[in-house]
Amino acid sequence: MAFRPQLTIVQDEEDYYPAYANAEQEEIETLGQKINYAALETHAMALRPGILCHAGPLRFDRQTKHEVMGGMNIHVNVEFQDGVTWLARIRRSNATSPPPVVRDYIILSELATLQFLENVNVPTPRLLGYALEADEGNSVGVGYMLIEKLPGNPLDWARATEDQKHRIIDQLADHAIELSKHPLDKIGSFNRPGDEHIGPIAREEFSNVTDGAIHALGPFTSMQGYYIGYLHNILDRILTRQLYTHHPLDAYLIHRFLLDLTERVWPVEGENEKIYLNHADDKGDHVLVDDDYTITGIVDWKWAFSAPCALSFNSPLVLLDLGGFYAGDPAISLAESYFAEALERKGGIELAESVRGGRKRRFFEFCCGYDMYTDWEGFKGLFEGLRRCVGVYGELEWEDWRGIALERYEEDEGVLRLMV
Repeated sequence: MAFRPQLTIVQDEEDYYPAYANAEQEEIETLGQKINYAALETHAMALRPGILCHAGPLRFDRQTKHEVMGGMNIHVNVEFQDGVTWLARIRRSNATSPPPVVRDYIILSELATLQFLENVNVPTPRLLGYALEADEGNSVGVGYMLIEKLPGNPLDWARATEDQKHRIIDQLADHAIELSKHPLDKIGSFNRPGDEHIGPIAREEFSNVTDGAIHALGPFTSMQGYYIGYLHNILDRILTRQLYTHHPLDAYLIHRFLLDLTERVWPVEGENEKIYLNHADDKGDHVLVDDDYTITGIVDWKWAFSAPCALSFNSPLVLLDLGGFYAGDPAISLAESYFAEALERKGGIELAESVRGGRKRRFFEFCCGYDMYTDWEGFKGLFEGLRRCVGVYGELEWEDWRGIALERYEEDEGVLRLMV
């Protein structure tokens, strides 16, 4: 069956934040108890013979937790006597985490991605060692990778001045053009450390687990095939009560409609594009900068996959005007426009076109699998924006669209099952 998180729902907002903080503390303490720090140090010292090191144990501190805990991973500093510091990057384990076999597959993909990036002129952490959770010889107790700790701090986009933002955007344009010099042959994720083999997509929502074995979607030869496979998987999970259990019929109608829109958003005639690596989580904190806003590193490649130019070189998420975007505004932001101009100025004309014409594809991407239960208003804005961009029922309010969708799909087997 597919991975389905078991969540405790806290209805009262006053109760939510203390409960969330307590859950984070319990998660860090539980993970810290699983880690064999001596074994981690032994592995690190074997990679740098003759130099002692110390792996700092995980401790929960609300003031500094952002330094060790991200959305999906936790980092342990491994400090050598000569001043060199590495990071042990460990996947978080909580109520929403996928099974270990899926976590290991995503780690494998990130490992292979970092190795690919060693030959690309983009500042990324060097992979130094690793062990999967399922490896027989792994005495550390968890899956992990050892990577360089790069200098700099996560980009705080909101606090940057216009000049600083332009400096960052110019560098991001350089990175995009550099990545465009390294085309790939299919849509999917690197999944074999040591070579550039592209396999199935390494993301939780693309993965099913049956009898302890992972079955992930992909690789694909077109974005149309990618989204058709993904949307069929979502529809199947709705019908088996693995997704959208609160409003399954509405969610099914929406994703059935998105399935029909796939050809409009990713037409067949546009499927001969070359394919490139896409970060897939470029919301800003993946960029490390120094005090002068020089980018010192691009990190957090856990969900990276290869995709056509129109997706891989669409605007980084950090450049979106989120207010306008979630309201369904089809216009790109000023930052996105500057990014397109920078690409064009540096010779990336096709890449600039991906940015200027990318809003329709971005709306479509966000609508697929969106968390409608916790952000219904945000979804409605995205969905209306998408319908306006493709010219299908763009003028309709939600209730009017829903009525038409019920008529349109009244004979659909999934709709009939959900209406029983």
